[in-house]
Amino acid sequence: MTAAADPLRTVRADHIELKSILWLEKPLLQDAAFHLVSGPKGVGKGTWIAGTTAKMTSGAYGRPRNVLIVSSEDSAGIDLAPRLLAAGADMSRVHIVVDHFTLPADLDRLRNLAADITDIGMIAVDPLSNHIGSADTDKEGAVRYAIGGLNKLADELSCVVLGVRHISKSRQHGALASVLGSTAWVDLPRAVLMFAPDDEDAMVFHVQVVAGNRSGRGDAHSYRIELRNVTGLQEPVTYAVELGASHKDVDDLLTAPRRTSKSQSARDLILDILEEEGEQESDALDARIAQLAGLNARTVQNQRVQLKNDGLIRNVPVKDETGAVACWMVTRTSAPRPDHDPPKP
Repeated sequence: MTAAADPLRTVRADHIELKSILWLEKPLLQDAAFHLVSGPKGVGKGTWIAGTTAKMTSGAYGRPRNVLIVSSEDSAGIDLAPRLLAAGADMSRVHIVVDHFTLPADLDRLRNLAADITDIGMIAVDPLSNHIGSADTDKEGAVRYAIGGLNKLADELSCVVLGVRHISKSRQHGALASVLGSTAWVDLPRAVLMFAPDDEDAMVFHVQVVAGNRSGRGDAHSYRIELRNVTGLQEPVTYAVELGASHKDVDDLLTAPRRTSKSQSARDLILDILEEEGEQESDALDARIAQLAGLNARTVQNQRVQLKNDGLIRNVPVKDETGAVACWMVTRTSAPRPDHDPPKP
């Protein structure tokens, strides 16, 4: 004889406690919510997350809280930790997962880790698609099964969950349509944050909530990627300087025809000179490019650092008789030139 199925439970609507959305940073970040962080490569998503981590660990959203980071593309020593230091994060409150991690199989392990660390205010998974195993990213059911538990996790821990997802190069149908894979990528999160490069300044970027099942589309906010020296490192590190509300719309920015900016011209000139004339002294090269491109030397240095980070150029120290670095020489690597995309912060 087959046992009777457990009866379905209900709760009367008049017995439900009403809760308001708790904003940490309106209109971008909600507490106890899973957010999709999306946009093309090179718009500073990782740098922006480092800044958000700094706010969380320093108490900008209330009391200082801990942060968990799962990252499979960025180096902890070269990328993550330097960005966090540049942003002013409390490094003792940031925990970087070093083991292999797959959703949904390891969701309970992540929940248990958060409980062991205690008081987790934010979890970032970058990029999310690298941590869903063999799930077909184009299949609705597969994506829902893989990432659906992140909503419940955010609610249980009362924390922000950020999952990074890149978009396609074809953006003529708008921001949401450009998110790669199944529509579940944008249907499941409480909010979809879309990032886009500015159409006038190569180092300015915009972020906007373009979809959400708790609130409507919000105004964009903008930030500038700048460089900051970090003790112990030879090269400056990118960090995000907030510029406040923006009057621009990320849909318009993503679908607008690309044009060559002064910053892109500077990068092209750096590569041209190194390819045609060979190795150059860094300060002299910056000054020369600044005059040719109509930029200040600091901006040119920013572009040169981006070229180094992209593997297109290499810096070689020249030491004096005491062993101290007297100057830096810049040389071209064998890496091929990319298409004219924004620099990668």
